[in-house]
Amino acid sequence: MFKGRFKKDGFAFSSYEKANLAEYMKDNEGQPFKLTPDLPESSKQRAFFEGAICPLVAFYHEGMDHRKWKDVKKVRDWLKTELNGEYVEIGGTTHKIAMTTKGGLNKGFGERVSNYLDENYAPPTDALDPEKYKHWRDTVFPFGGPDNYIDYLVEIKIL
Repeated sequence: MFKGRFKKDGFAFSSYEKANLAEYMKDNEGQPFKLTPDLPESSKQRAFFEGAICPLVAFYHEGMDHRKWKDVKKVRDWLKTELNGEYVEIGGTTHKIAMTTKGGLNKGFGERVSNYLDENYAPPTDALDPEKYKHWRDTVFPFGGPDNYIDYLVEIKIL
């Protein structure tokens, strides 16, 4: 992968990236390639995923507690493996390994998790509303409200 930026009249690469790209092109003449945008995910998207989505999955899963960080971490790791995993063969045995989710919320991972939630639990639409999460985070939690988003949703009778 080579990182650069679009300009009005072409592309802009650092001298390091430009040299690597030139070398790669020389070694791989005629090889097809794909140019895709690198959409950075925001810290707010990541916070919503970690603070609302993963705990919501833990809330619905039997035997999990959305208040226990270890359970929420297990859910997060499971989601990474199941919905963002890749099969690899090692020593004749196939294993599914989790791929990174960095930037993945913009590249389909977030959508796959939302689809999983909808298909398996059909949570109320308001439970998956980032604006509701933002309201809890900015105006409820700091002033003594529930210490997690899921308890807030239970308190206001969304869940």
